[in-house]
Amino acid sequence: MQQVVALLPWGHNVRLLDAVKAAPERTWYARQAIENGWSRNVLVHQIESGLFTRQGGALTNFTRTLPAGQSELAQQILKDPYSFDFCRSDPKCWSGILSEG
Repeated sequence: MQQVVALLPWGHNVRLLDAVKAAPERTWYARQAIENGWSRNVLVHQIESGLFTRQGGALTNFTRTLPAGQSELAQQILKDPYSFDFCRSDPKCWSGILSEG
């Protein structure tokens, strides 16, 4: 974890320590923040929305062991692609989603 943490700004590290208790999950969020260039606000949002859980919660070696197209597909299979957190308090949002389906 020390090497990953050294690559993040201090504010990211503080948020990770405050919000994520399990070390493997904290490491996962730190790596995702580095790989995806997340701002601190994006990191906090991803933690609060439970991205780790939606990703299947599993640390995988797909990117190292599978060809690029297959590793992306394998990752997609493990995650829940639907997150409607942005619609919690907006009935218009729900009606738009339901009418598109």
